[in-house]
Amino acid sequence: MNTIQPDVPVPSSRGFTLVGITYSLYAIGLFLVWPALIGVVMAYVKRADVPALLSSHYRWLINTFWWWFATWVVVIAVLLAVMIPYAFELDSTARSAQYFNIPWEVLGPAVLGGLALVSVWLWVMYRLIRGAIRLSDGRAAPGYDVPTQDAR
Repeated sequence: MNTIQPDVPVPSSRGFTLVGITYSLYAIGLFLVWPALIGVVMAYVKRADVPALLSSHYRWLINTFWWWFATWVVVIAVLLAVMIPYAFELDSTARSAQYFNIPWEVLGPAVLGGLALVSVWLWVMYRLIRGAIRLSDGRAAPGYDVPTQDAR
């Protein structure tokens, strides 16, 4: 089944390869930070130089990165705001090996913060898989319309 519209110019294979590399950098960035940073720089640099089909994927990746970054910053800031006031109490509890004496004021938010970070990680994974599948099908990124030649 050919999913590419006949009136939309087909981007070069080099263009598809670079978008695929950017998706791969983001995927590696789920485990390391620096590949995602390289990926977002690539997306910003290349988004204006490619046809609308590939540009939609770069915009999808840029939006993914900034939402990912913003939610991680917020979750980690909240975790630190909760953990820092209890730092000395946690230190003394850990040194005395009385792990069951960790205050609930810290344990509850720490568990919720961990779940929030896992949720963000899964959301990014979902967006990368969804975008990569649409790229491999020759379709625009979800939510982006590719103009046809008649509309130009």
